[in-house]
Amino acid sequence: MLPPTDAPIGTTPALIVVDAQGGSPDVGTDSPMTSDSGSLPGGREAVIEQINEVVGHARDADVPIIWGKEVHRPDFADYGAEYDSCEPEHAIAGDDGTRLDDRLVVDEDELPPAEYVVGKQRYNFFHRTDIDHILRTYDVDTVILVGFMTHICVHYTAHGAHEHDYAYRVVEEGTASPTQELHEIGLRMLRYLQPRGVRNRDEVTAALDDYEGNPVVRRVKETGLVHPDTGPVQPLDGDPDPLRPSE
Repeated sequence: MLPPTDAPIGTTPALIVVDAQGGSPDVGTDSPMTSDSGSLPGGREAVIEQINEVVGHARDADVPIIWGKEVHRPDFADYGAEYDSCEPEHAIAGDDGTRLDDRLVVDEDELPPAEYVVGKQRYNFFHRTDIDHILRTYDVDTVILVGFMTHICVHYTAHGAHEHDYAYRVVEEGTASPTQELHEIGLRMLRYLQPRGVRNRDEVTAALDDYEGNPVVRRVKETGLVHPDTGPVQPLDGDPDPLRPSE
């Protein structure tokens, strides 16, 4: 449920990195999908630096991290209504652009404990993915959002979080759009939906530094499992084995 608080990261946060894709920095720099306009100078590279900063604080704070990626089938069987979008074809499986940006502080083939890659076929990461299952496993009430684009996938994922009764905190410096106008429109819509929902990086990272840590994340880091004692249920003394046919 939404926490009734103005806290920069809520009570039990998770970090979602939205569509920070592109593989090599040299790939697609002339594409209309490139997002260089944000709330600080320096373009996409500066935003990636902000994302890495937030990720570092979240890791140190024992916060679950979800690396989200949009990926479509090469024959466009799952492209759906995006055919009617003004965006060019994008995020096709097998393209270099579906890999996480090489400048991010992550290896998607060897993720740290309590970090996950979640794929999606729509702008909203809550649409027909397992992200809600993961968040509930960690008893999350607030999602911290960084990534691309402010007015599309960040906005729609925030809307999905809102509809699932999560608070969201978009790190303003950690997101961008292809134009400054679209970035500003995205921020306005995010603030309209949840007035506490757009925060600056410093208050988010300071709150992460003060956070006591998610106990399930610590358990996963220590044991490799959410529930290390989970296994076959043993019958109580005197009860028949439920897996054995009765005589």
